[in-house]
Amino acid sequence: MGSTEKGEKKGSDPCLVLKDLSIDFGGLRAVDGVNLTIEQGERRVLMGPNGAGKTTLFNLISGIYPPSRGRIFYFGKEISRYPIYRRAALGIARTYQVTNLFRCLTVAENILMACQALDRRKFVMFRPLSSYHCHMDRCDDVLQEFDLWEKRNELVKNLSHGDQRRIEVAMALAEKPRLLLLDEPAAGLSSAETQDLTVLLKKLDPSITIVLIEHDLDVAFEFAERITVLYQGQFLTEGTKEEIRNNATVQEIYLGAE
Repeated sequence: MGSTEKGEKKGSDPCLVLKDLSIDFGGLRAVDGVNLTIEQGERRVLMGPNGAGKTTLFNLISGIYPPSRGRIFYFGKEISRYPIYRRAALGIARTYQVTNLFRCLTVAENILMACQALDRRKFVMFRPLSSYHCHMDRCDDVLQEFDLWEKRNELVKNLSHGDQRRIEVAMALAEKPRLLLLDEPAAGLSSAETQDLTVLLKKLDPSITIVLIEHDLDVAFEFAERITVLYQGQFLTEGTKEEIRNNATVQEIYLGAE
């Protein structure tokens, strides 16, 4: 299913279009009428203060929450009511604010599980996963690409937070996504680890559309082609990093300018 569905709608449609997207939690409207268009291969950053609705927007796009109102289009195909697994099969992958890894497995085992996640053969119980050479080869490639080869046999729980962040991004890329949602991948990293991660992200396949939530302004401005700013669940503004950097409203609301 994954390879067939991922191949749909490869024309000139944008990668992602949100139309009047909203979600209510009781009396709270966490995302309020957001309209957004992201082109294929674009590097987009979502910015905004805490509570602006950024992670909730990711949860709507990835299928964790159904929208209360509005529509989501992925390469021209409406996916507003698709469950998480079907969106994953279409090529949507994401990371989370808190690392979501199998801590008692090795680095290679984590990556290998991601490599086979969308393959129906994973339900075959009598054949070991290591016997699928296509997955093993893909796992080795990802380990090399993310500079994790020397640590492939180490337990994830014994690695630094920076390494765990790198593994999480590697797992998301192992699924060969067309749209990658990264939720604060630099959170908790040292300056050196943040710089290493930024360099790594900039080297990723340019055909993959990447949307990044990031509070580290250095990471955001270095990575972004365009930046969208959310405030209190609503679209505030968007533009190039230069336009956002010089926007007086953004400075007042997000950067704390007086």
